[in-house]
Amino acid sequence: MYKMNNWHERRRFLRQTVSIRTGAIVALWLCALFSLAASAGELNSAQLDRRNGQNRLILDTSAPVDPDSFVLDHPARIVIDLPNTRPGDTPSLDAIQSDAIKDIRHGIRHGHDLRLVLDMTRSFTEDDIQLESASNGRRVILTLGKPQASAHSETHQSTATPPDDLRDIVIAIDPGHGGKDSGAIAPDGTMEKNLVLPIARYVARDIDRQDGFRAFLTRDNDTFVSLRGRVREARKHNADFFISIHANTVDSSNPRGTMVFALSRHGATSTMASWMARKENHASMLGNGGSLDLEGRSALMRRTLLDLSLEAKVNDSLEAGEDMISAIRKVNPVYKSDVEQANFAVLRSPDIPSLLVETDFLSNAHGLARLESSSFRRKLADAIAHGIEAHFRKTPPMGSLLAWRREHPDPIAEAAARRGKDDYKVQSGDTLSGIAHQYGVSLQALRRVNHLAQGSVLRVGESLTIPSA
Repeated sequence: MYKMNNWHERRRFLRQTVSIRTGAIVALWLCALFSLAASAGELNSAQLDRRNGQNRLILDTSAPVDPDSFVLDHPARIVIDLPNTRPGDTPSLDAIQSDAIKDIRHGIRHGHDLRLVLDMTRSFTEDDIQLESASNGRRVILTLGKPQASAHSETHQSTATPPDDLRDIVIAIDPGHGGKDSGAIAPDGTMEKNLVLPIARYVARDIDRQDGFRAFLTRDNDTFVSLRGRVREARKHNADFFISIHANTVDSSNPRGTMVFALSRHGATSTMASWMARKENHASMLGNGGSLDLEGRSALMRRTLLDLSLEAKVNDSLEAGEDMISAIRKVNPVYKSDVEQANFAVLRSPDIPSLLVETDFLSNAHGLARLESSSFRRKLADAIAHGIEAHFRKTPPMGSLLAWRREHPDPIAEAAARRGKDDYKVQSGDTLSGIAHQYGVSLQALRRVNHLAQGSVLRVGESLTIPSA
């Protein structure tokens, strides 16, 4: 009887031992799994930086990562592996295009590694690319070497090379209203805040595609941002110009067309301008306004600095507004042929030139229908971007790439400028490659003369300078 009990006890002891060991192994496996998940990072953002003919793809992650890359041919691709990284919310990947990068695809390998596949416009070798980490491993930078000149490239090259410290011209694009502030409301219930956001995105995209320019949005979703917050964003990015995009509604269904406003120091220039200022200021002031910080200055010094800053800013804004109206009237009627002035709160920052664009009247059936059209929003955004680009090409700020180019003109551009009779007006259906073929010039030369980056949008009616063949 004792032996039988002893055998049962041994069996029960073995079961308990196996159960404990199995539980310990499972617990250790779960700990390792949770530890791996906790340490996994996310791809937070992706942006493209172009300078001196080189493209830099900058990837920011939430955790340190040890990246790897390799190149493939037929078709040309560059592959970047980010171990233990998830895609995150990265819509910015879809917007990245350049003269070297056609598209970026991504997927997960081995259940936890993020792979980015860059579809390239030409083949690269391992010596053409450089992959490095920065910001304690939380930033990955892929630098692409300058494209090699082909046998068919133009023979005349600019002898001067831009220095590395030249900066881009920074444009703040401000989609009006957002969040709790719907802005104007059309008779069918369409809200201003929902119409101006896609237009602002298109404007920022078009500006970013121009070499020497960079744009950012003060809001990129349906969020309320106070005036102080919008101005703070502009200053944080050292913006050279601020463009606020709106739409309007009035009691009458007759008015239609675009209006462009600059700040007025002495009252509105028209009854309509005065009315719009009251309407927009009410919305803008929901979050409290901001102004130039002059704390600690004497009263006389404050008045003097504000007067000087405002006068210069308003004059610059008016000049830019004229260029913008010239571009906009090619795609949409303008309600006023001149830049209007009113005391809009969103334009009151004395240190940044600014314009407010009332894209059209939501109270007008034709104006509303056009603003609800995606194709029209693209055309209008192209015109807004073209207007501000034209302004800065004439008056680029010191230290910018555009200012350097004015001081060191390209020989091809100079030769083309002397041949003004060869200007070509863009027509519907035109492509840049088709125009280059028609005139027997290289695509690269046509881009250089007209300061066009890869992916730049051709606007119907604009003039292109044709370089010497």
